[in-house]
Amino acid sequence: MASAFDKNKANLQLDASVDAEAWQSVLELCGDEIREGIRPPKNKKALEQQVAARSYTTKQAAKLVGVDGQTLRTATQELALDSFLDPRGKLRFPVRTFRPTAADPDLREMIAGYVRLRPADLRGVLGVDLRTLNSSIRQAGLSPKRIVWRDVRGLWDLPHTFAEFNQLRSGEQPSASNGKAKSRRGGRHRKRRQRQARSKLRSRLIDAFPNWRNDWRGQQQLYLHIGEPNSGKTHDALQALKSAGSGWYLAPLRLLAYEIFDRLNAEGVACNLLTGEEVIPVEGATITAATIEMFNAHDSGECVIIDEAQMLADADRGWAWTRALMECASPEMHIIGPPTARKLIEVLAAAAELPCELIEHERLAPIAVAEHHFTLETLPPLTILVAFSRRNVLDLKMTLERMGRAVSVVYGSLPPEVRRRQADRFAEGETEICIATDAVGMGLNLPADVVCFYETEKYDGKSDRRLYPAEVHQIGGRAGRYGIRETGLIAATTKDDIDIIRELYAQQPPELSHARVAPTVDDLTLIPGSLAEQLTRWAELKSIPEELRAIITTADMDERIELAKMLTDDEIKRLGLERALQLVNAPTRKSTRAYWLDCAYMIIEGHQMPLPPAAPVPIKDGGDLDATEACIACADVYLWLSQRKEFADCGDSHYQVREERREWSLSIDQALLLNLNTARRCRTCRARLPSRHRYRICEVCFKRRRNRAA
Repeated sequence: MASAFDKNKANLQLDASVDAEAWQSVLELCGDEIREGIRPPKNKKALEQQVAARSYTTKQAAKLVGVDGQTLRTATQELALDSFLDPRGKLRFPVRTFRPTAADPDLREMIAGYVRLRPADLRGVLGVDLRTLNSSIRQAGLSPKRIVWRDVRGLWDLPHTFAEFNQLRSGEQPSASNGKAKSRRGGRHRKRRQRQARSKLRSRLIDAFPNWRNDWRGQQQLYLHIGEPNSGKTHDALQALKSAGSGWYLAPLRLLAYEIFDRLNAEGVACNLLTGEEVIPVEGATITAATIEMFNAHDSGECVIIDEAQMLADADRGWAWTRALMECASPEMHIIGPPTARKLIEVLAAAAELPCELIEHERLAPIAVAEHHFTLETLPPLTILVAFSRRNVLDLKMTLERMGRAVSVVYGSLPPEVRRRQADRFAEGETEICIATDAVGMGLNLPADVVCFYETEKYDGKSDRRLYPAEVHQIGGRAGRYGIRETGLIAATTKDDIDIIRELYAQQPPELSHARVAPTVDDLTLIPGSLAEQLTRWAELKSIPEELRAIITTADMDERIELAKMLTDDEIKRLGLERALQLVNAPTRKSTRAYWLDCAYMIIEGHQMPLPPAAPVPIKDGGDLDATEACIACADVYLWLSQRKEFADCGDSHYQVREERREWSLSIDQALLLNLNTARRCRTCRARLPSRHRYRICEVCFKRRRNRAA
């Protein structure tokens, strides 16, 4: 058996056998600079000591930049830091290149971005419990099991450098004797610093808030048209626009902008069309019908109409109405809205010192709630049947067509051109029933005798809830044809629902309380962090001047934040903040985010955006219908991006996409004319699911699954 002495001797011989040429080669990588506090070996043949004097080990280098060794190894791989492996397999960093890196605050922060954090570290600094912290982490789209510094810096009032965070974290390590007192003092000091930083940023944002009291206000006049649906508000405002000779008609929907575009041109008044996806110039036109986001306030013309003014309070899009109202420079403005919008608009006008004249409109045909409910079998002709999901609309279409009824359908994801054709068939008497979602409550000219609610609850994106009185008034107000029927009827399809509708219609809808505003590029420039962090912080701060807080609040940034999270900081830097903000403003939905991201990548690289996926033609069943609608939604994203001047160079195929989109829309319209089988089926046994069934499997399969689980 070998002795310990023999083993040590063997190890020494192994060490001595290390190839001197290998040490010489890595010494050449080191350069001439020596570590501080170290004298180079006098013996030039001591190559290993020479290398050690001119380089840092991982532990030494990590200490210089204030991170742990594992973080430095990760950063070395990700950031391609100058390093090498010595003949013993140790990772080393040349002094000549690493010393400047450690001295550069920005580079140190980049390296620190890879530090893995424990929830306990964040809890100690933030002073919150684990449940609150985990909730915040999930809302930020992160995993509590893998948190790195670069993903959370600047969030939740955390510092923006790791050094500051480390100081706060170190201050949270109390001694056994006075730990609790130090923790309380440290927590108070930290919260005070956070409040001060938050207050300072908020003040800067408030200082940047736009001043709406402009010099031209004395030459402006606002006419506020208030009334229920079918009271002639839009007709009177359009007469004023035609008399003025130039200006804008601003609508919430492409469909409504199309309708006014067609109407004015048919009357001999040249009118352009401008929507997010399409521009149709008309020779000699000085009037433009547009979706409101496209409004150019610097070229307002002589008269501007802002329709559906209750949208001021819409969480997602209300900012566009606020901007149009408060930045419009035309001498004459006509604002159209329901009684619930009156007070808010008058207060906004007063805040901008804008003279306001009220014009009240009475319904041209009275309206009442029916005494009894209708069944699907007894629905009278010229009825709008209202359901609140595309699924129910298509189920009802099949059911009524099997009863021999001629039916039109209108729902939100249906292309505007198809909605228009379907509505026209109903208005012209080709169909007797129009089944519609609440999209019918805004922007469609649908003369009907009866508006009948198939359901009195709707999913609002977060939960199923009962209808609001304002929704019953807005949708039900479509009933009644002036000069044809004395009274329009609001009805329901069950006895319980007619009682609910009667109760809701009898209630006075609450007045709108707040208009919405969105951040500008200048606002976001003031806020540190990634674009997603900037948008989140802006929404949280609600930086509204004191005198406007009672009437102004921030827009919902959720969809923009989700899109911003899909882009890296480097990609946003390459785009520039202004282009990046425009990019995340695209009209996406959850189903089109992946296609939007493909387009974003191509824009960043300066290449042509990918074409939308091809739709199945012809449409044979409900699956084909779903797929075609999804393809059209992607085409809308392409066309919207291609119409922005910032991205136009990447959308050369917009003519082709627009033509394909038109063909796909026609195929949907043709499919809806047929008795298309759109029945929902159980995803397990493929049995047809009954109308109003809320789940994706049938009762039989559900019970079978539950029994197996038991």
